[in-house]
Amino acid sequence: MYSIIPSAQTIILSCIKLGITHVIISPGSRNAPLAIGFASNKKFKCFSIIDERSAGFFALGIAQQTKHPAVLVCTSGSALLNYSPSIAEAFYSEIPLIVISADRPLYKINIGDGQTINQLNVFGKNILSSDSLMQDVNHQTPSIVKSNRQKLIKIPSNRKAIDKLQSDIQLYNEGLIQKRFCECINLLKPVHINIPLEEPLYGFVEKPTISLSNKHKKISSILEGDDNYDFNILKKHSKILVLIGCCSPNYFTKKTIGKIKSNSNIVVLKESTSNIEDDSFFGNIDKIIAPIELLKNRHEVFDSIRPSLLITIGGMIISKKVKSFLRDFSPKLHLHVGLNKANDTYYKGVKHILKDPNVFFEKAAFIKTPESSYYNSWKKISNQRIAPHKKYLKNAAFSDLIVFSIISSNIPSAYQVQVANSSPIRYLQLFNIPRSNAMYCNRGTSGIDGSTSTAVGASVASPSPVLLITGDLSFFYDINGLWNNYIKSSFRIIIINNGGGGIFRILPGHKDNELFSKFIENNHSLSAKPLSKLYGFSYQNKSSKRGIKSALKIFFKHSLKPKILEISTPSERSSKTLKNYFEYLSKNQDFKKL
Repeated sequence: MYSIIPSAQTIILSCIKLGITHVIISPGSRNAPLAIGFASNKKFKCFSIIDERSAGFFALGIAQQTKHPAVLVCTSGSALLNYSPSIAEAFYSEIPLIVISADRPLYKINIGDGQTINQLNVFGKNILSSDSLMQDVNHQTPSIVKSNRQKLIKIPSNRKAIDKLQSDIQLYNEGLIQKRFCECINLLKPVHINIPLEEPLYGFVEKPTISLSNKHKKISSILEGDDNYDFNILKKHSKILVLIGCCSPNYFTKKTIGKIKSNSNIVVLKESTSNIEDDSFFGNIDKIIAPIELLKNRHEVFDSIRPSLLITIGGMIISKKVKSFLRDFSPKLHLHVGLNKANDTYYKGVKHILKDPNVFFEKAAFIKTPESSYYNSWKKISNQRIAPHKKYLKNAAFSDLIVFSIISSNIPSAYQVQVANSSPIRYLQLFNIPRSNAMYCNRGTSGIDGSTSTAVGASVASPSPVLLITGDLSFFYDINGLWNNYIKSSFRIIIINNGGGGIFRILPGHKDNELFSKFIENNHSLSAKPLSKLYGFSYQNKSSKRGIKSALKIFFKHSLKPKILEISTPSERSSKTLKNYFEYLSKNQDFKKL
């Protein structure tokens, strides 16, 4: 069915034209022309999510997997504001979302009419664009004319004039929708379209009463590669550091990986969310860098591994340690290669090379660069971490560090891993996760507010089963992420519950007192057990090495229900264990051998 309102039809037909299929709808009446129009059309996969904040992250999870826009549809008023956290995350993570907000007619705004706010530009600078369609004048014309504030129709006006005006409005709306939708697809950024809808809202027809015009030009990507980059610049650099941020699996071809690692003057640092696996690339960045910070001659050591050329690829970087290192020991030149935004993260200025990294390294491979021992220097440091790391874990007391060590080595290869922010993603950075386990984390804004909803959304669009690894605050914060009918029986959640924001004990400068516990760490004694029952999950709680290992043996086996494994850990001991871990690694390194 299609609404009799032309602008509602135009939105739906435009989505069909561009192959946009996933639509997340939150309840309301003002958005009924859109909700019913989408839901009754077999070309769309529609999902009903009550909480708009959760719906936004649910949509983000879908778009994260499909690399194609997911559509959010909400009613008027404060409903729209609840999308803000997910829209900001999508903007900085470069994930395409289309927000369609239903609205009252413009002449009803700011006069005390119910459920109205100023809906245009509510997301500020955290979105690519925010536009309002022009209101249709051929729908309920008498109601429009009746208002003494409307500026849509000249009075008096005849039917011919109204039809001509409606034709112009239709052409404008079509052009705006196509432009914004194409920008969303090409630039991988969220966009917002606001639609003023006049009552009645529940008139429908079986077939559309409009057809889209072919007058609008096809919108191409604004970003275009520059084939004129002078690759001879690479000849000047004997210390090249490639730093890879958040990337999709299979972002790099095997051929590219081979070309990169064949150079002795190139070092590649990767993160858990880089989703690239090669033994010659260095992961566990904090494990390499943090122990150096504790040395008396740290400046000398860091200077010896300072790059002359930094090449960044992909999205956001998790490691604070590598950011600090590259800001204090900055390279001569910073290139960012790829179509995503080039951030001047390291205060050096950045040159953006708008090329697919595979193409860039294909061409760069023909440039002979100076031989050096740069790779070997990093390799020796990395090798010095192996034995102390294993020895410390073998003897360490039960803590968050031990828990993440156990989890990281017991994830089945079939599972995709979604990770919450704060402690979970930072701990996992210390361990090797097989490449077969694609890993994702909302690093655009690094918030804890939508991890569960994102994971559930991702599980809907992913062919692989999904594991969410989360902390207690993140889990309880986004509990509405479980308030839907789309959770698969294969969905798994591991909650590391240390009774509060344990990460704040890790950060330097904290003072362990009542105010810290209450207002910073937010100590609590909550358990996920009653929530597991409420949302239909199987549940276990463990608080020992043996208990966790035993639980994990059956945790991923086929079941009729999704499962939650809650692991209780001691907060104070966990922070001390991590601090002692880095000190132990630092004491067990010998830079005389480098």
